Amino acid sequence: MAWAQPLPLDRRRRRVRLGRAIRGRSPPRPGRDLQVRHEVLRDHRPRGALVRHAPLRAANRRGVLPLAAQDARGLRGPHVGIERRGRKRVGERSLGHGDIPLPLVTTDFESRSADWLEVDTALARVMSAAAPLASERLPLLECLGRSLAEEVVAEATLPPWTNSAMDGYAVHAEDVRNAGAATPVTLRVVSCVRAGDGPGRSIGAGEAARIMTGAPIPPGADSVVRVEDTDREREDGLVRVLDGRDAGHNLRPAGQDMRLGERLLSRGHSITPGTIGVLAAAGRATVAVHRRPSAAILTTGDELRGPERFDDVRAGAGVPNSNGPMLAAMVAAAGAEAVSVGNAADDREDLRARLEDARDSDVLITVGGASMGEADLVKRVLDEMGYRPDFWRVRMRPGSPFGFGWLPRGGRLQPTFTLPGNPTSAFVTFEVFARPFLRRIAGYERTQRPRVVCRAAEVIRAPAALSYFLRVALEGDGPDMRARLTGPQGSGLVSGLARAGGLAVIPEHLAEVEVGGEVLVMLIGEA
Repeated sequence: MAWAQPLPLDRRRRRVRLGRAIRGRSPPRPGRDLQVRHEVLRDHRPRGALVRHAPLRAANRRGVLPLAAQDARGLRGPHVGIERRGRKRVGERSLGHGDIPLPLVTTDFESRSADWLEVDTALARVMSAAAPLASERLPLLECLGRSLAEEVVAEATLPPWTNSAMDGYAVHAEDVRNAGAATPVTLRVVSCVRAGDGPGRSIGAGEAARIMTGAPIPPGADSVVRVEDTDREREDGLVRVLDGRDAGHNLRPAGQDMRLGERLLSRGHSITPGTIGVLAAAGRATVAVHRRPSAAILTTGDELRGPERFDDVRAGAGVPNSNGPMLAAMVAAAGAEAVSVGNAADDREDLRARLEDARDSDVLITVGGASMGEADLVKRVLDEMGYRPDFWRVRMRPGSPFGFGWLPRGGRLQPTFTLPGNPTSAFVTFEVFARPFLRRIAGYERTQRPRVVCRAAEVIRAPAALSYFLRVALEGDGPDMRARLTGPQGSGLVSGLARAGGLAVIPEHLAEVEVGGEVLVMLIGEA
């Protein structure tokens, strides 16, 4: 990008006055503030002039930008660190609620509206376009991992009657309250009740019923003495109770588990093995679930090598294609189906053909080929196919050249995520943007990764005025959990991903987090 000629002095002064009037702060300082290229009004400076400036401070809090969706607000969290102007700050801010560029910004490609977005604004725009897919009814054992598309209510009261919490003898509490090893109480055993039986005959004073766990309590009984507190039933049909501690205890009341008509599960619930048990207990043989979305993954670049050509990598003539398998696993972990359309060469026709192969997928994910290089063709070919971009850059590191938009597909618009080609950039942008989107259209109620507040085990620096997502290993548990960088944070480095239990989220208003300072961590260690 060519630098503009210096501005005439009068125009520079005019710009400073304008900045003070708008922002109420001192003029920008060289080397400290964001560089952006603006389309500006004709009477301010030449079209396309490059300027440094201190952007508007938190304009969305004054209504200039729409509020972020709930999923974006999930990135809130406390931070202790050094602000970019050197002041220590303790507080809570939404991720990316720092400075924003003035309007009418141009991208590296061409003029686009509302480009170079803050993270929460970009996430809100992505999520506003997401709606759950249609539902389908499946046999119970085929539903594991899906999201419920219907509310599930109890079709019976369980247990239907008060039942025993353990094996023993159903008795009257008053008969055994004072029992002890030196003062045993002898009762006559009049019946035996097993799980699945009816309650059986009533129990009178001085009587007991042999009872199994889960069996209904006979009428008249109000306690179950555990079998180990007796000398067990003798041949004459008598049992001696040696401890009265269970008087009035070891009963499970009717309806303790579920009551007829009670709501058990809500739409959007992720079906786990435990959920399968609940559905079976509720009498369900089938259940309505949201259709699993499909996501086509297209990697790009002549330099990429799969395992079959790894000898090239050993010889220094290629780059391992780690993005394709990694993203396929991430798509599956998000609850979607990964569809590989291969790796496109740096060739228009090959790229277009592979994009056409992805036509039937619910979502398209491209990786690489969308930056400033001459061989980076993704953006150009997408534009030739009628691509409708929403945005193409985000104020984050790694992953700034991330984009989202829509590709016309014969009467429908296919959501399209353009991820950067560096492995860590692809990983982070998928986690922050694509994963929540996939989980939303898959119908899941919870779309965001869990987040915890940790203590920084070392100084964590964020030198640029961007939102950072840094790979960290987690040490300890609970309030003493500490976050430590996995090592160098270059976006082309992949080995640290295996050691990372989370991504430390550093909002753009912080330059660093001190040792012991609070840092918000997005947990990524589990699928």
